[in-house]
Amino acid sequence: MRLRTDKAAHEKLAARPERVVILDPDALTHLDHVATQSSLALEIGCGKGGFIKELAPHFPKTHFFAFEKFETILVKALLKYDQSPSPNITYVSGDATHLAACFKPLSIEDIYLNFSDPWPKARHEKRRLTYPTQLTHYHQLLKADGTLHLKTDNRSFFYYSLIALQANGFAITDFTTDLSHSDWFNVPTEFEARYTPTTPIHALKARKQV
Repeated sequence: MRLRTDKAAHEKLAARPERVVILDPDALTHLDHVATQSSLALEIGCGKGGFIKELAPHFPKTHFFAFEKFETILVKALLKYDQSPSPNITYVSGDATHLAACFKPLSIEDIYLNFSDPWPKARHEKRRLTYPTQLTHYHQLLKADGTLHLKTDNRSFFYYSLIALQANGFAITDFTTDLSHSDWFNVPTEFEARYTPTTPIHALKARKQV
């Protein structure tokens, strides 16, 4: 079901500068100054925010930046955050293609890609968040021992990402094709909570190679 557009979404986000950064493509700046923790992590495409809201309290020494380009959806994430606030989350309204301008090289500990759009048609390959150009940006941002975490229900996208990561400076340290029946520590997204009983979830962890 299509989410109804919230015409006041931008104003709602702008009213929360203590928790939300609205990216200005014409005046991009580093975001890490808002974090008091020494460890930084990113979620690219946080959706309605269930994952980051549940994950952040487990790692109080890490500051999480949750990127979402659709303002209506980010308002939903902010409402969910307000139900149980965590001081180590900053929401970023904007496109993750600007990542390289928002953080210093070698500053990120972990990057999370949860159920990214697989863009299955070949002509849309460059839009995938694990396309080589994107992986180059992640590689530049991650610390020497940084990790990329990926979850998806799309088998083809999973194996595409598995191969692309290994060809672009990452080593696969672990993977599973049935996350719900694995022994991994896992914080489910809203999608998982709804569809996991009938949909196998593929997941991997990839360590940056220096």
